[in-house]
Amino acid sequence: MKTPFHTTLAVLLVATTLFSCSESETSSTEAIKKSKEGKVEKTVSAVSFPDGNYTIDSKYSSFGWEGKEASGTSHTGDIQIHKGSMSIMDNSFHTAFVGINMGTINCTDLEGDAKSRLEQHLKSADFFGSEKHQYSTLDVIAIKTKNGETKAVGTLTIKGITKPVGFPATLSLDGDNIVVDGTLVFDRSDFDVRFRSDKWYSDLGDKLIYNDIALNYHLVARPS
Repeated sequence: MKTPFHTTLAVLLVATTLFSCSESETSSTEAIKKSKEGKVEKTVSAVSFPDGNYTIDSKYSSFGWEGKEASGTSHTGDIQIHKGSMSIMDNSFHTAFVGINMGTINCTDLEGDAKSRLEQHLKSADFFGSEKHQYSTLDVIAIKTKNGETKAVGTLTIKGITKPVGFPATLSLDGDNIVVDGTLVFDRSDFDVRFRSDKWYSDLGDKLIYNDIALNYHLVARPS
């Protein structure tokens, strides 16, 4: 059986493959970049958010994943958010955290025994080892703007391995809530997910499972 994957969060994870905003739809995030002298410059966007702490509402937030094989086969699914938070300071994005429960990996394009087999394989040591590594985490520590693109930057931790990440995202206000949408793409091989990866094995042919996994996220943060 072919068992590709493409998942998580650890999100996965809230904010991290670029916080991208158009000129007409800039978010009230804070872009931070270091100058050559080592100083920190801050750029605040036109939109501002109310200061305070926010809690990610897992009921209305979601992470969807997609994984692909060289054969053209792909699988899709979702994964549940364990908990998350966000803080706003000086009307701008400050920090964010999202924890994802890897034991909730769900496949949405299969049914019956095929669905169950794939989900169990993705949770196994071949992929994300959820029994030993139940949670993945995403920590966003800054918003950076370069060449007109706004990125969320931070770290993603999967299977106890932490790597830097950056990803586009859009932030908006919905009443008192902050809504964040976007796609985070990560390389599974960076997190010791080796099954049918060309980083670890050669001559896989159409059994190759691509390393890139896309996470489409919708996060709703409510005032704490």
